[in-house]
Amino acid sequence: MEGEPLGRRSVGIVIAALLPWAWFVLRDRLGVVTDVVAIVLPMLALVVAVGVGAYGLIGRRRRAAIAFAVSTLLVGVVATFGPWIPHGSGTVDPSRAVRFAAANIGIGELEGADTLLGLKADVLVVSEIGEPLTNRLAQSYPNHVADWNGPSIGIFSRWPLTVLEQPGPDLPGFLLRVQAPSGDFDLIAVHVPRPWWTADGSTYDKSSDNGQPYETTVAGHHRLIQQIAARAARDDRPVVVAGDLNTTDRGRDYRLLTDHLNDAMLDRWGRPSQVAKWAALLVRIDHLLVKPGWCSDNSGWYPIPSSDHHGLVATIGPCRS
Repeated sequence: MEGEPLGRRSVGIVIAALLPWAWFVLRDRLGVVTDVVAIVLPMLALVVAVGVGAYGLIGRRRRAAIAFAVSTLLVGVVATFGPWIPHGSGTVDPSRAVRFAAANIGIGELEGADTLLGLKADVLVVSEIGEPLTNRLAQSYPNHVADWNGPSIGIFSRWPLTVLEQPGPDLPGFLLRVQAPSGDFDLIAVHVPRPWWTADGSTYDKSSDNGQPYETTVAGHHRLIQQIAARAARDDRPVVVAGDLNTTDRGRDYRLLTDHLNDAMLDRWGRPSQVAKWAALLVRIDHLLVKPGWCSDNSGWYPIPSSDHHGLVATIGPCRS
């Protein structure tokens, strides 16, 4: 503002530039509010930056507005791409390695069958699966379990599986023990409902089955992630969590999981896993997480016909000493 003391103007510019960075202080403190903001953060940061920047060009507090706009854009970039930085946790003991893959198969499930089989994974987790694809994959994986309703998830293994917990209100998937040749490990294979504006947070039916979206409230989604994290934390065996978690890696729920688990996809740079109409949100919601003591190598993403997700694949197992 013309006539305003230089010192006061400088303080105002500094405050405007620092204010957007409060996101990193508040993001885990405001509950569902910041959960929602985390989902739309890249688009929101861009809209705010452009809007405030345009106002700054014509308004009276030009420098402060432009400082706020630039800072907001930087926060959006850091918050979005920061969780994709490789962590370099170590390499897998090749004698105990497990080739692991997961996919949300989408609406044309049999169209993706050859893609899944071509991965030659030891263990495969498939979300939105139905009976036709289950029967097709079972020809190559004699050890399998599937739920075609509820979370609509199937697990296929070259090695024996023991079901420890079936899908239920607190677990949108299976808790299994995989009896691998190099040692047993527990697998929490889940398809968590999408956080949305539903009334009671209890919608668990697959949309292709009955026309109802597979959704829960934001608070309901957080409760389910808490349950999954608690299972992983109290398990005294090696634990793997995999599937379509509908959980963005810049959100509170992802950090809740990674308090107990390592992200197996970050042996290299991360990337969005959801494509098609949600691509602009730059969300990575499909995950492969392992308990400390296990590492990952050779991770990657692959396209799936008729799906709005990319699948994930990685070699996981006990870390090389």
